[in-house]
Amino acid sequence: MSAYSLRKHNPLAQIIVLVDNKTNASFTEENKRTALSHYVSKIISVDFDDSVPNVDRSRLIKTSIPNYIEDSFLYIDCDTVICDDLSDIEKVDAVTGGVLDGHCSLHEHIHKKYFLARDKKLGFSGTKVLGANVNGGLILGKQDTPEHKAETTALFKSWNEIWKYSAYEKHDKHDQSALNEANYRTGLKMKFLDGKWNCQPSHGGLAFLKNAKIIHYYSSEFSGKNYIPYYKLADKALQQRIKEEGDIPEDIKAMIDDPKFQFNPVHLINDSRIVSIMQSPLTFTLADIKAHCPPLFNFMEAIVGGLRGMAKKLKGKK
Repeated sequence: MSAYSLRKHNPLAQIIVLVDNKTNASFTEENKRTALSHYVSKIISVDFDDSVPNVDRSRLIKTSIPNYIEDSFLYIDCDTVICDDLSDIEKVDAVTGGVLDGHCSLHEHIHKKYFLARDKKLGFSGTKVLGANVNGGLILGKQDTPEHKAETTALFKSWNEIWKYSAYEKHDKHDQSALNEANYRTGLKMKFLDGKWNCQPSHGGLAFLKNAKIIHYYSSEFSGKNYIPYYKLADKALQQRIKEEGDIPEDIKAMIDDPKFQFNPVHLINDSRIVSIMQSPLTFTLADIKAHCPPLFNFMEAIVGGLRGMAKKLKGKK
């Protein structure tokens, strides 16, 4: 979907897909996986030993892009839909850059405590010093001059080394914390790009949707078996249809061609008290109790409801 939408809006673009050798070997007619080649300019396969897990392969390639790409590049995660011509990225006053995770600074981020706790465990300081978290779903890397190439190469070299430390010594395979630490250790040279370049709908991205160049429909920490996507193209059943058919069905192409209006009905929470505790362990514990032991949840709810009712009556008598 990402490659199809990118090619639609950027017919002359060089679209290069970096994959591991095992993935590349699966691009066969028998597996119904040849359609990608119709939309991209080149597929580069990177060899790994069979013992290397899929997650590691993905991270090791992503953190080593300058090893395979000589020219300037705009790295884009594949869980994206491209909405517009991307050529303006060449005019952006930045050598390396990315969009803020959640479209906000650290002190406003719903995952602030989580990010800082993870960095502390890893011995990192980048997120705290920067006061922000750069989302790894889109990264600009210019290599058009020796100076620009040196900055881009330094960032990715550091990212690769830090990720290996994080993954193999600390057993944490997240790539975003390592990216922000690499940015810190190489002088905080990454520029913050406009949110339109990596519009994250589930994290404040609706403010950038009108002018969005790229919609990043999966975002940090929003995943798992209980995740309910409100962006239609993030529906795994829809993606499974593409996998089974081997290409994008016409009805899904029509959705991709109109990407800014593909939302399911959503429940909006406008109570700041509730928003502030949405990531609390207590909230998730209550959700687990309701899912796995409804009678206990109903009992707890009845008691709390009774106490709230009593409190309101007492307050009304004052």
